Amino acid sequence: MTKNNSGVVAVIRTDRPEIAYTLAKAFDNTNVSAIEITMTVPNALDVIKNLLSEGVERLGGGTVRTLDQVNALAAMGAAFVVSPHSDEQLIRRCAELKLACTPGTLSPSEMVQAMQWGATSLKIFPISAVGGLSFVTSVLEPLPELKLVVSGGVQPHEVGSYIQAGCVGVCMGGALWDQGIAESGDIAKATDYALAALAKM
Repeated sequence: MTKNNSGVVAVIRTDRPEIAYTLAKAFDNTNVSAIEITMTVPNALDVIKNLLSEGVERLGGGTVRTLDQVNALAAMGAAFVVSPHSDEQLIRRCAELKLACTPGTLSPSEMVQAMQWGATSLKIFPISAVGGLSFVTSVLEPLPELKLVVSGGVQPHEVGSYIQAGCVGVCMGGALWDQGIAESGDIAKATDYALAALAKM
């Protein structure tokens, strides 16, 4: 499959590590821009390390909250770190390690501060609760240099509008997979499902 910058961040949050593995392998066969496995997945670091050793690309960790997690992800060669919050220590450590970092922010002050600490992009969560597309356009009008990644309640048909408005990424989760297929471990079927979902975006 051709891999290009679709702007979609495939977020994998599940309580079963084998499902995270199946989904990551499937998403690697699509044109998603990034594959994020959250630290809430049991043994998430082991899952990520295994996938990286198998050549899965553009893979990183999400819901990262500690320096130990940052250090571990950097050591294994993960592509990026995503946090639910804006933590100066975590952001500066990622910058030191030259590891792409996307902390969670909401207010313009948080966004600018996080960039000054060394964030490479900024996660806006929950975007659906704070005005959606109108929030993004309102923020980017005075602060066009901000690299925003939106998360939380975005529908597949809205992805294009967010990218066109200036976002560098749009997080998608359950819209990209079928639970039954994921539980079966069938990577080919999971890939087909993800491709069909992405075709609607």
